[in-house]
Amino acid sequence: MSGWGTGRVGRVLVALGGLAVVACVVLVVWTHLGQRADERSRWSVAVPWRTSRILEEWLGLVSVEFIAVVLVIAVLLALARRRTSRGLAAIVLVAGANVATQILKAGLPRPDHGIGSENTLPSGHVTVVTSLVLAALFVVPARWRRVVALLAAGAGTLTGAAVLLQRWHRPSDVIAAYGVCAVFAGLGLLLADRTSRRVDAAWTGPIRVESPTGSVLRRHALPAFAGALLAGVFLLLAGMVTHGETSNVVVGAVVLGAMGVVCATLVALVSAGLDALPAPPAVSEKNRARPPLG
Repeated sequence: MSGWGTGRVGRVLVALGGLAVVACVVLVVWTHLGQRADERSRWSVAVPWRTSRILEEWLGLVSVEFIAVVLVIAVLLALARRRTSRGLAAIVLVAGANVATQILKAGLPRPDHGIGSENTLPSGHVTVVTSLVLAALFVVPARWRRVVALLAAGAGTLTGAAVLLQRWHRPSDVIAAYGVCAVFAGLGLLLADRTSRRVDAAWTGPIRVESPTGSVLRRHALPAFAGALLAGVFLLLAGMVTHGETSNVVVGAVVLGAMGVVCATLVALVSAGLDALPAPPAVSEKNRARPPLG
């Protein structure tokens, strides 16, 4: 990743996210074989009723009010740190991903192959949680980013697994939700990259541009994948087991593993892209006293 600019990471996220959504729709939702595999995967794993109650309470946090409160906190944190461009990017990410998810869910046709004709792709719950934790990555200080990346990947993976275990959604719904979030996280990075030189400089003065340095595994991927792994460990300790056929051991492992890998990769790429954003210098007393331009 060394040498990659924020713009390039943003474009990669938009492309990969769009490809994920299209693949889920064309190969899964619109085909008989895809629908059958998707439906079987939804029933491949199960948890005890006590764990199910915990997961239901976690998913129950998701609401319009929850989105608004978390987004306001993120924007206020960005403004307090004089990172206006990060706040704007967080708004684009959260609002864009959630509106797009609802439009896709309402507008995508689902052929009736005997498994249900009501479209549930992408998952709204997964989009809400994933977009909010990615927005948190945008606004927190760089020194907190690895910790937030771990928590973000864990929360995103756990939510994806929860909607599957509660039978609310199929695996394709979850992967598509990650894809939608990737598209708007990429657009957020592109926006932040274009506006930070102008908007943030009004607060802090001239800025410098730094390319990502160091090991990608150590700085970005390791915390993200550790978070996804911790979510899986939590579910196993909470009693998750395979459901139905013996072969569902493989099916469940592949499905949940894929969710964790996709979510962790998304978090790692966003974190890497943020590292490459222009970095304002420490705000001096002279800069603090100067009013913002424009």
